[in-house]
Amino acid sequence: CIKGRGRMDGKVSKEDFIQAVKEETDREFMRDILNSLSTKCFTKCVAKPGERLDKAEQTCLAKCVDRFLDSRAVVFETMQERGSSRD
Repeated sequence: CIKGRGRMDGKVSKEDFIQAVKEETDREFMRDILNSLSTKCFTKCVAKPGERLDKAEQTCLAKCVDRFLDSRAVVFETMQERGSSRD
């Protein structure tokens, strides 16, 4: 959905369309990361789900999230470097 974009004649410019697609791709990428993060870390750190997380589970989840985000950052940087080296 391209909100607030377009020209006076109601048509959407190519640049606005491309930007909207990029934004949606970014949102989907973030959703995928969050889903993956939630599944992997929860499975690894929470043995018996209950009303509250104990201290060990909280610590495990915090470390898992940190490692997960760090590894994603390394992968992203590597992909960017490889992409720019092809130009």
